[in-house]
Amino acid sequence: MATVEYQQASRIYDPSRAPAVNRVSLTVADGEFLVLVGPSGSGKSTAMRMLAGLEPIDEGSVLIDDVDVSELRARDRDVAMVFQSYALYPNMSARQNMAFALQNAKMPKKEIDEQVQRAAAMLELESLLDKKPSQMSGGQRQRVAMGRSIVRNPKVFCMDEPLSNLDAKLRVSTRAQIGELQRELGVTTVYVTHDQTEAMTMGDRVAVLREGVLQQVDEPTHLYEHPGNTFVAGFIGSPAMTLIDGATVTSDGSARLGPRHALDLELPRDDVAKTDDRVIVGVRPESWEIVGTGSAAAGSDTVPLQVRLVERLGGEAFLHCRTLETDAMTAAVRGGQLVMRLDQGFKDLEADMTIHVRPTPGSCVFFHPDSEINLEYL
Repeated sequence: MATVEYQQASRIYDPSRAPAVNRVSLTVADGEFLVLVGPSGSGKSTAMRMLAGLEPIDEGSVLIDDVDVSELRARDRDVAMVFQSYALYPNMSARQNMAFALQNAKMPKKEIDEQVQRAAAMLELESLLDKKPSQMSGGQRQRVAMGRSIVRNPKVFCMDEPLSNLDAKLRVSTRAQIGELQRELGVTTVYVTHDQTEAMTMGDRVAVLREGVLQQVDEPTHLYEHPGNTFVAGFIGSPAMTLIDGATVTSDGSARLGPRHALDLELPRDDVAKTDDRVIVGVRPESWEIVGTGSAAAGSDTVPLQVRLVERLGGEAFLHCRTLETDAMTAAVRGGQLVMRLDQGFKDLEADMTIHVRPTPGSCVFFHPDSEINLEYL
């Protein structure tokens, strides 16, 4: 077990372009499960490969247990990798794949057998030890790849999107198994994924990257409820948070969606009214409430929407809606559409219906109109 620290670490492929990883500073505690998440090209895999020694560090440094490993070879860092592609030797059995690194390290055969058997028991692989990868399912091969890392007893695990090749049902069961296994072993783990659901359900903390820049690091629930900026707000959560641009700040410290629109939203800070006349309002899908349907329900304290699609998922439903033009509302929903999540009472809602909604009290998040940073952090 070990601590990991990135100190202003950068990876620069082309000096004429922005760094792939740009001055990232991040500390991973001993035994912590940290998830790096972001869209494609955000630098999350590169950052992890810098830790593992598979990518050079052009600026700054990476430390393991307070020792700078920036110039050490990958084999000397005591870091174990689990890849997206499994990377198993096809001509070897599961037992041989798991034992290979230990044999190269000249470990006694008895110790190798004990380590392999221990890892196989953890991963429920005992019946597969003599089978080759071609005789296994994708989930079984991924468990063998994990077993190959476990037998080494490394200081740090690095996992690069290990579930992306699995089907949806297997991904759910395997991510639960990885989380349980990591807690049992207590090994510091850096896990890379583009799937924010994986990030939210697996990580002790989640680090969000965008274009090589670290946006926010926090516990999953706090990240969801208090996103640092509009990018994090839109990326974390499925469906994404609705962002409303151009809400007017009033003298009493509230935000209004239009000059004659009485849907007042209480701002978290009284001094905002003194410095800015606009804010961006963020509303989560579950934070909308339906006030009424049809034109008769129109009122100045609601937002009118047209339902475009109703996705019924049994115990809940998603309403995909577009905003309707009204002279009472000068603020604009970003993208012109929003998604609502309803737990019940949605059976009578159909496409093309007009509904009138408002955010539930105290549920909104507010962002600065220029920097798009959450007002809580300013």
